[in-house]
Amino acid sequence: MSHIRRTVLTGLFFLAALCALCPGGRPAWASGDDIRPIRTGVSVSGVVQDDYTEGLLLAADDGTVYLVITPEEVTLEEEEAFHSKNRGTRVTFMGDVYQDEEGSLSLFVKSLP
Repeated sequence: MSHIRRTVLTGLFFLAALCALCPGGRPAWASGDDIRPIRTGVSVSGVVQDDYTEGLLLAADDGTVYLVITPEEVTLEEEEAFHSKNRGTRVTFMGDVYQDEEGSLSLFVKSLP
């Protein structure tokens, strides 16, 4: 089980790295016509995970783990402060859900709650 989690988190890390390079308000990989959000304008509630090594992770109420992607307007310091303040607590994010080729889910948000 730990191997599966590590594989998923590694994939999410690389997805976050790709998204960090995106200009504008959308993930870089979403700029192509063939990659679209699977859901838009959704509200996802869950617990902010303690582990921040792979980025900001949210374990939704249904057990799904999302990598939370913020726009470049949200600084790394702001994201880290949000994580420090909210890890282990339940929060709600609004955004668009993307799924990569391996099935990992990312939630692209416009701001932090």
